[in-house]
Amino acid sequence: MITMTLADGTEVTFSGMNGTNYIVPDKKEMDTSVFTEENLVSGKFTDEDGTVEEFANLRFIQQQKQLDGDYYICFWQKTEQELKDEATEKYISTLEDALLELYESTI
Repeated sequence: MITMTLADGTEVTFSGMNGTNYIVPDKKEMDTSVFTEENLVSGKFTDEDGTVEEFANLRFIQQQKQLDGDYYICFWQKTEQELKDEATEKYISTLEDALLELYESTI
């Protein structure tokens, strides 16, 4: 078993891994709404031996049903470029909001 602890403290349990995919227990589809951008900013994976691996800036990719009935969950480690692009987009959005507020206050 592998326990994933998300940034907000939510714990999600996987029955194991297949390559880089996490296997959902009991061949049941998982509610993936907990895998938000905010929740994947930081956290940790803890295996059954107690080994902890911290993570930062993951992106939820998909949940996929396999032919054997298992569901796999896949995450992506954001690249430095993706993080820079996100910061730039956030900065531009903040500037746009400020300009709109300035414009509205002048009319």
